[in-house]
Amino acid sequence: MYKKIDITIRVRAGDTDFTGFVYNVRCLEWFSIGRLELFRSIGIRYSSNGKIIIDKKPQVISFVIGEVYARFHSPAKFDELLELQTQIKDIKDKTIHFEHNIYNKNDGRLLISGYSTYVCIDKTRVKSAKIPEKIIKLMKV
Repeated sequence: MYKKIDITIRVRAGDTDFTGFVYNVRCLEWFSIGRLELFRSIGIRYSSNGKIIIDKKPQVISFVIGEVYARFHSPAKFDELLELQTQIKDIKDKTIHFEHNIYNKNDGRLLISGYSTYVCIDKTRVKSAKIPEKIIKLMKV
């Protein structure tokens, strides 16, 4: 079993398009926020050059997006409160698979579901790399 995080998001005017609904690309930003906050909650941070920091020590690795998918079930509107749930669903040698669900916080409707897969890379060689065991241990419940 792997870590999970829930985050509350308020839809801002800039999150909407001419229809008055949330602009579809915004969910990809929210998925990224979920991943970053999940990492932060377990002690993993990013440096300004994109390297992972654990225990204040820069690592030679980072994670980059390999795949992302979103399904839109119902629209969100300006000023609504949303609940973003992000959970690590699977970890392989070089990838982490996240599941994301965004709900209307007031009525519980599922608005957006999706997933993202991140690839571990060696920042020096700019090639995929095996995820260090220390990081995998941090991600387990």
